[in-house]
This record gives sequence, structure tokens and C-alpha cells, in this order.
Amino acid sequence: MDVVMPLICKFSGVKVYMYYQDHLPPHIHLRGTDFKAVVSLPDGKLLAGLLPRGVKATVTAWIKSEAKALMENWRRAQAGEPLSRVNPPEKGV
Repeated sequence: MDVVMPLICKFSGVKVYMYYQDHLPPHIHLRGTDFKAVVSLPDGKLLAGLLPRGVKATVTAWIKSEAKALMENWRRAQAGEPLSRVNPPEKGV
């Protein structure tokens, strides 16, 4: 089975992805031109990779403000259902 990782948000050069039926804990994958990271939901803890300081602060605040939508997408991804786009942060990185 091919692994699918839909793009759920994009802001200021940061792309946010979520895999279907991915492992616990709930998390998102972040990609930028010079970084890759995995960040847990809903607390924003860095699980793998590196995030530039400014990106980390923006992503942490964004995760808190969009926690409900992100966790709903996690539930959908686990069930193999289509994911929704999540609003970007008010201020980009």
C-alpha cells in the first residue's frame, strides 16, 4: 500500500502534512526549504528533526489555535477519510 501524506496547510514557506493511518502520538510533518520536522498534537512538542526558532514559535501558537481542526484531521486520517485544509496562522513566519 502506498503511503499518502496530504498537504493540510501552507504558510510562509512552511508546508504542513499529515499521513493517513500514521503511528501514535498524533502529530504533523513540517517541511520548509531548509528543514523537516515532526511535531506532536496538540502540545506542539518537537518529536523529530529541526525547526528554526521563529518557525517553532509560530507553529506552536498555530497548533494551539487550530488544535480542534488538527485533531479532527488526525481522527479522519486514522479512519482513512478525506482531510480538511486547516487555516494558516494569522501572522506567518
